[in-house]
Amino acid sequence: MMKNQLFSRLLHNAYGLEDFTSEVLAGVLRSNQALLDNFVNKVLGIKGRNFRVETQMSYQALTVDMVFSNKTNLCFLENQVHAIVEEQTHRLEKCEQILLTERQEKLNVYLRYCSKYYDRQSISGVDFAQFRWADISVFLAFYPENPLVSAFVDFLEENNMKGITELNTEDLNTISTLNNTIMKMDECLDSVAAKFTMLFGYPSRGAPTETLERLKLLFELNSYRMMKQDILLGGGGWSEITVCFDYEKLTGPETTLAVWYWCDSSHNQYKLLTKIFKQNKHLFSSHPGFLFEERPIGLRIILQKPLKRFENDSNQLQAIYNWFIETLSVFRAFSDKTPELHWNLPQ
Repeated sequence: MMKNQLFSRLLHNAYGLEDFTSEVLAGVLRSNQALLDNFVNKVLGIKGRNFRVETQMSYQALTVDMVFSNKTNLCFLENQVHAIVEEQTHRLEKCEQILLTERQEKLNVYLRYCSKYYDRQSISGVDFAQFRWADISVFLAFYPENPLVSAFVDFLEENNMKGITELNTEDLNTISTLNNTIMKMDECLDSVAAKFTMLFGYPSRGAPTETLERLKLLFELNSYRMMKQDILLGGGGWSEITVCFDYEKLTGPETTLAVWYWCDSSHNQYKLLTKIFKQNKHLFSSHPGFLFEERPIGLRIILQKPLKRFENDSNQLQAIYNWFIETLSVFRAFSDKTPELHWNLPQ
């Protein structure tokens, strides 16, 4: 049966995967009050009826992904797909503190956390529970007659959020090639580490010999990467330069080589970066594989190239090395031409 790609097509014209998935889930639940109430009862584990769901609600300067409520209950649901675990822990702690202030004599408060992987969190001040997107998929499987539900389940599967339904011999045999694949990716990233360090500073995460950290980032963020954080001075939010093998499927199912700048919308230089980038967009847009991605939580300036484009090169490692070096130079050239942005880079 052909999968319903409705939500996947809409995603490419919307903001980031995490926020988009929350919005779609809320829309699916609003399509049927009984479905919404059953979701709250069975997935969130909260008794009651006549719930409503809102998204991107602001509480004390914090924007909560999803808020479920009725006359006697208030529940915050934080959703994670590719977020950095440490940042998510901080958000959950802030949610906890807000819920404690929201708790009234006749109002029960709850905090729930949905993640893609088994990401154990410890919250003890309020009623807390966590689950995975795969659990949502299992729940929704009982509503096959609802076309929105079916489309959403297909969307979860396309974005590797549905969870596995089988494990066969072919799957297990691929493990035998895993170590060799990791060694090849390490060799590619390590080969550009010296140039990366000269242009942007020594990597703060995924540096040479840090294979375990690169694997952790792969499982958390769907990219096998080397990165330098705090490339923009001023603080207030996260900024980075990343070079990686990307599996996030931002523009399609292929593995790509990618280099990007990321800046949180909360960073003190975010607005200036957005303005300066638009004035100097041609420095990136003249190169193949350019993508500018702006989300409510921040922006990415990306250059990428599908890995399969290197299949016909006689020396693939050299070709990959050349692409990374040339692309990193493009990003450094942008920094050099925009001194009004206070860069934290080697001189």
